[in-house]
Amino acid sequence: MRLDDEDIYGLSEFVTSVDCVRRAVAPTCWRELIGDVIAPHPVRPRLHEEPLTRRAFEKPRGYAGDAAMIDLIYRRAADVSGLTPLGARLHEWAVNHSAFRSVQERRDLLATLIDRIASERTLPRILSLACGHLREAQQSDAVRARAVREIVAVDQDRESVAVVEREQAAHNVTPVHASVRRFLVDPTIYGTFDFAYAAGLYDYLEEPIAISLTRAMFEALLPGGELLVANFAPELREIGYMEAIMDWNLIYRAESEMTRLALGIPSDAVQSMRVSRDSCGNVLYLSIRKG
Repeated sequence: MRLDDEDIYGLSEFVTSVDCVRRAVAPTCWRELIGDVIAPHPVRPRLHEEPLTRRAFEKPRGYAGDAAMIDLIYRRAADVSGLTPLGARLHEWAVNHSAFRSVQERRDLLATLIDRIASERTLPRILSLACGHLREAQQSDAVRARAVREIVAVDQDRESVAVVEREQAAHNVTPVHASVRRFLVDPTIYGTFDFAYAAGLYDYLEEPIAISLTRAMFEALLPGGELLVANFAPELREIGYMEAIMDWNLIYRAESEMTRLALGIPSDAVQSMRVSRDSCGNVLYLSIRKG
């Protein structure tokens, strides 16, 4: 890999090797390795010429993985024309990497689920927690056809809520600027729903909060309603790169850990529950239907 002449050959092998190192050492040693060896290495700022890598690292809204960065993964960014030649090549590589293909697939899955719910239930109400720019709704045929009564789109990022308000309020979308704390205190604060989901939120939640939030989402469901939560899996091979180069740290969950998220829900109230993976094996989905 010779970044000085815009040669990114071997970059995928570099990603794999970095993650192998991460898995081979203790967490404290890994953090020391990032600080002492990787951070000062001249290759890291060159990799930051790629815009979504740079945005995750710089955190202009105070956290990595914000909605504007996700738009870069979706190729919806307003302008990437100012990239260096290396940055442009890196960006083309990044958006096609498996972790980011899984983010694209997650959006597509949610749009499909919204359409399916709308075909099964007349004018359903839908709740999206940590909605970002709610791009799945823009991709939904049912939303465009106004076959959804309302999507309540909640996010603590005021800028994200403003984008949703500007672009989607005319399609029965109600943007709400709030943290999930309000919802945890009163799960019916926004009413009851046929479908409730959280796409990227659980990657940042410790287990006790994640269990409480899953229970709150379940309480907000109408009879026969469904909830869906997504979480990246620990097998994701880009973890080392994300942590060392992007300073993007997530909480990863295996199947058994996803199942534990339902511990706060009475089993006799559950009609069905399943855990599945996306086509890349990178993202786990917990789906629960209320009895």
